[in-house]
Amino acid sequence: MASNKSQGAKSKNQPPKKKQRNDLFIDKKRPTKKDEVLDDVSDGHSEEEEEAGDLLDGDEQMSGFDDDDVSEISDEDDAPWADDFLQGSDDNEDSGSSSTSGSGSDSHSDETDIEEKSRAIDEQRAREEEDAQAEMELNIKEESDEFRLPTKEELEAEQQRPPDLANLQMRMKEIVRVLSNFKHMRQEGTTRKDYIDQLKIDLGSYYGYNEFLIRVLVDMFPVVELMELIEAFEKPRPTCIRTNTLRTHRRDLADVLSKRGVELDQLSKWSKVGLVVYNSHVPIGATPEYLAGFYYIQGASSFLPVMALAPQEKERVVDMA
Repeated sequence: MASNKSQGAKSKNQPPKKKQRNDLFIDKKRPTKKDEVLDDVSDGHSEEEEEAGDLLDGDEQMSGFDDDDVSEISDEDDAPWADDFLQGSDDNEDSGSSSTSGSGSDSHSDETDIEEKSRAIDEQRAREEEDAQAEMELNIKEESDEFRLPTKEELEAEQQRPPDLANLQMRMKEIVRVLSNFKHMRQEGTTRKDYIDQLKIDLGSYYGYNEFLIRVLVDMFPVVELMELIEAFEKPRPTCIRTNTLRTHRRDLADVLSKRGVELDQLSKWSKVGLVVYNSHVPIGATPEYLAGFYYIQGASSFLPVMALAPQEKERVVDMA
């Protein structure tokens, strides 16, 4: 009878499984199901019956949970922890995947930025090359290869102004270039004489030669050789001295002048008496050797007539220069 009442009380007050599972983890201060069953049974039974009820209740309570319930409870109890671990792993995986994707996106964005910068640099370089090519073509179109002589009005205007040496030099070069290939480069309706006359005027204005000398040089030399000759005339000549072999020898003279700070060397193999002076710390025309008549300041070209004439002793020579 007591067992039936206890079973009835148990079936009447038995909570659902989920509540049973939660009650297992409730703090000890709260009454357990066993205490509730004991309270219900203690109203109409003796202490013996209570002890028997306790034993029966304990056995039935243990037998009341079958294997499926226990496994379900254990599975459900373990589920939160499993969920925690699984969630943690999922979070880790998600964070790892997000970091990986983030790093991948960053690297991809960096590569994209580098490609865009490189593409921009290439485009800018291509534009600069196109602009340079277009500018060069424009300059070629603007500057015609055909040289034209100045008109009378332009020459009259030039005479009213100081001579423009840069313009004169450029025009002389162009005239020489045209005359060197006159058939293909000449201006239509212009003769060779027109170019030569203009060249004579420009040479006289640029170098300061008189008209007679320019005319003689133009008649003697071709135009290209004439320009080279005139440019050679404009270069400063080196200072040369001739040794007076009646007083000293060239080697002794060179040693004495070197000690005085004169930098010199032999003139050439064809002269046995000439010396060329490159630099001097003393006036070359005021040394004691010069005043004593050991040497003369004389150009190298002046040695040649003497060598060609080869005067001998007791011969009379008339110097006409």
